Amino acid sequence: MKVLVFGFTIFCLAFMVHLIIWKIRLPKRQVKTMLLLFFATLLSSTLILSNAPASFKFFNLTAPDNIWEYLHICLFFISLTLAYMITYSALEADSPSLVMVMAINNAEPEGLDKNKFGELMSDETLVMPRIRDVLTDKMAYMDGDRYRLTPKGAFMARMFILWRRLINAPEDGG
Repeated sequence: MKVLVFGFTIFCLAFMVHLIIWKIRLPKRQVKTMLLLFFATLLSSTLILSNAPASFKFFNLTAPDNIWEYLHICLFFISLTLAYMITYSALEADSPSLVMVMAINNAEPEGLDKNKFGELMSDETLVMPRIRDVLTDKMAYMDGDRYRLTPKGAFMARMFILWRRLINAPEDGG
C-alpha cells in the first residue's frame, strides 16, 4: 500500500508543479523540461521521505523503511511518468489528423466544403509544425537549404525502420 500511496502522491505533486510552470511559461523543449522536473521531484521527495521522523504518517502510513520500498516507489513513479510522457507527446503538438478533425468540427453545423478543406490543409498547417518540432528537438538541422539528421535523429529513424520491418509494415509508410 505504501508503494501505491507514496508513488502516486509524488507523481501528483510533480504533475501539479508541471501544470503551474506550464501556466506561467511554456518551455521551449517541453518533454526534456518535464522529465527533469518529474525526476527532480522524485529525487527530492525520496530524500525528504528518507529523512522523515519515525512519527511521520501520511494516510495512516509511515514512511518507507527499507531500500526495497523506495525502489518499488521509484519504479511505480517512473512507470506513471513514462506513460504520461507518451500521452503528453501525442497531445503536445496537434497531429495532422487532429488538425483536420478540428477544422471540420469548427465548420459545424454546415460542415466544411471539400475545396475549403483543401485550402486549409496546406504544408504550412500540416507539415511545417512537425519540421519545427524535429529541428527544436535537435533530431535534424539545416545545412544550407537541406535538412540533415543529427545522430539523435538518425538513431530515431533507424528505430522506426526496424520497428516497421518487425511488424512487416510497408517501408514507404503506406
